[in-house]
Amino acid sequence: GEADVSRQLLQLMDGWEHTPAFVIGPALDIMAGNSLATALHSGFDQFDNLARMVFVDPAGREFYQEWERAAHSCVAELRAAYGHDPESARIAEVVAELSAQSEEFAGIWQMHEVKGKSQEGKHLKHPLVGDLHIKFAAFTVNGAPHQQLVVYQAEPASPTADAFETLRTMAAEPKHVQAAVPAADLAAEEQ
Repeated sequence: GEADVSRQLLQLMDGWEHTPAFVIGPALDIMAGNSLATALHSGFDQFDNLARMVFVDPAGREFYQEWERAAHSCVAELRAAYGHDPESARIAEVVAELSAQSEEFAGIWQMHEVKGKSQEGKHLKHPLVGDLHIKFAAFTVNGAPHQQLVVYQAEPASPTADAFETLRTMAAEPKHVQAAVPAADLAAEEQ
């Protein structure tokens, strides 16, 4: 968890107020994240494991607008991690859990695709701020090669940058983010 992430890296991420950033381990466990990353993922039951969020959490299909691409990417990353450390009990545990809970995961796992995180664009949809078009990059953490720093970036002065600013403001008031209610539900309540 967060105790395994260096204090310097935690401070660096916390300083990025306009950039969601988080650290993942080999089994795609989220080890730490800054407040904007937490706010960005507030529609999920738990911000704890990327693969579980994609395959098991009902919010995953709405959040990841290119769900199939996200699903294949998650499995390929787990496969790559498994290839580097086939004895990892945690990777085996995540694969077993997801195989039991998601036929789609099990099917994609059987394809044996292998690919680590790199740089690419993503289309996400947050329940409160809507569509987000981001670029992301993943960096191996020096001194902790089993950790990756994942950084999401919005184009300057874009609707996504505006949405990140809204989330940043809301993150300062945790009650709003923790009790995230989709805009459609709010509209229905007002009628």
